[in-house]
Amino acid sequence: MKAVIFDLDGTLVDSLENIAFCMNSSLKAFGFKEHKVNDFKMFIGEGSYKLASNALPSQTSEEMVKNVFNRFIEIYDANIYENTLPYDGIYELLKKLKDTNLKLGILSNKPHKFTEQFGIKFFKHCGFDEIHGQKENVPPKPHAMGALNIAKSFNVKPEEIFYVGDSSTDMQTAANAKMKSIGVLWGFRPKVELIENGANFLAKDCEELWDIIDSQRD
Repeated sequence: MKAVIFDLDGTLVDSLENIAFCMNSSLKAFGFKEHKVNDFKMFIGEGSYKLASNALPSQTSEEMVKNVFNRFIEIYDANIYENTLPYDGIYELLKKLKDTNLKLGILSNKPHKFTEQFGIKFFKHCGFDEIHGQKENVPPKPHAMGALNIAKSFNVKPEEIFYVGDSSTDMQTAANAKMKSIGVLWGFRPKVELIENGANFLAKDCEELWDIIDSQRD
């Protein structure tokens, strides 16, 4: 294996509390019921617009979903780094990976602007070669296009790349792109979801994730 692509929220960074705060603030602004922080574990993963849709009642109009989404983006932009930190062991893991000359990337369904900002704030010195968030004209994960665009930039075959994430969306992305998937157990979704969606490997912590990657690299 020659490269590793990471999901962002729930994989590299614990952003749950902040995302919950910002979406609840948007919901409250439009008179909707707020949710418990842990409820957002099942809302996150398919992009910010889908997050808004998931947090709203099922019969909510498309116009209102857009209003809540747009307000969420405004609030999140003003509070982007609040209560958000990389998970324990992430920096040490990234250093070891870079020292082995593996290509490193981030692929998130978070808007590209915010994904880039996270890259600068938290991972500026970690050696990421590509950082991609959700962009216009690129379908969100689990579509393979974003992952394959990174593979092309790496000049590495998809089958020589690990995709690391914490959700069914990530495991499906890896499968659709013909990459090897590693499901992390410290994120937002349960182990059974990762297994049911075809995780090739599971890692309970960063040390185990390193062991998996190290044992498979060229």
